[in-house]
Amino acid sequence: MKNQTVFLKMMTLAAVLLSLAIVAQARTYQPAAPTVSPVATANLTPAQIEAAVEEYFASIGSLNVQRYVDNFAPDGLLEDPVGTPPVQGTQALAGYFAAIIAPFSEIKPKVQDVIVCGNEAAVNWKLKLTTTTGKKITIDGMGVFKFNQAGKLKSVREFWDLAAFLAQLQG
Repeated sequence: MKNQTVFLKMMTLAAVLLSLAIVAQARTYQPAAPTVSPVATANLTPAQIEAAVEEYFASIGSLNVQRYVDNFAPDGLLEDPVGTPPVQGTQALAGYFAAIIAPFSEIKPKVQDVIVCGNEAAVNWKLKLTTTTGKKITIDGMGVFKFNQAGKLKSVREFWDLAAFLAQLQG
């Protein structure tokens, strides 16, 4: 019985000392400063994102190559549609857009929905195209747009049915 009493006293003393050590450490603990700079986490407002999306589609409708390219950061990336080779950089984007608009006399974009999260947006859209020969084509799609802090596009990933578009164009 005497051994049990000594053991209990020693365990109680160890528990008290451990508790004191934890309390002392908690009093001196200071959390580390965040490692992410405020600039890296700064977001554009939803209104800025929506305006940039609207300008992107307005530039498509303008058939103006420079206006279209001006929406992108210098190293901007475009996958249009996803699954085709990506296009990156100002010169490549200009060449791509010039080739895409060549068969059309008119492109009427309609932004249907924009859902903003941080510096990204998911966009549901529709394009009504008229070829230089008068053929009417409609494309429905969705895109994921990523912007930098300056409001320029870092990347655009467009989801739409390329096969259905080509069938309309040829048919």
